[in-house]
Amino acid sequence: EARVLFENNYIILDCRALDEIDFEGRCSGKPNVIEVPLINAKRVYDADAGKKVYKQEKVNAEAFVSSVTAKAGATKDAKIMIMDSIGGVRAEKAFKILSSNGFSSLVLVDGGVNAWKAAWDATMRRRQLPGSFSRGFDNAMFSDSMVSHAETFGSGGDETA
Repeated sequence: EARVLFENNYIILDCRALDEIDFEGRCSGKPNVIEVPLINAKRVYDADAGKKVYKQEKVNAEAFVSSVTAKAGATKDAKIMIMDSIGGVRAEKAFKILSSNGFSSLVLVDGGVNAWKAAWDATMRRRQLPGSFSRGFDNAMFSDSMVSHAETFGSGGDETA
């Protein structure tokens, strides 16, 4: 469903922190993707957790709305799909902030950027689904078929010019 909206001129608003975008990768779909972080978060080492975690600052709603307005073409009628990494708390908060500030064409994308990147590659082609694929009649599924061999076109016995 999100791809249909994308094809109908919806802009993708990636509201993840810039460090998160750099670490996890950008959302495919340029130039229709704008990156406006809802929060300012840095990836730092936490001794208690024993790993790097994101430490974030408070949300500045006014700065967020200003940035979105500037990047979305300075119109509150812009069609926007909002994504964070998984379509969770930050995307919902961004949706609420934007809708309360007059944006009218907003869609919250379930699964977020992770689901989007899993379905679409950088050139916006559908990714192959996991599984086993056959090249043709060499699959056991076709063992009962009437095809006994494959012809190669342009072989020595071909009379065409």
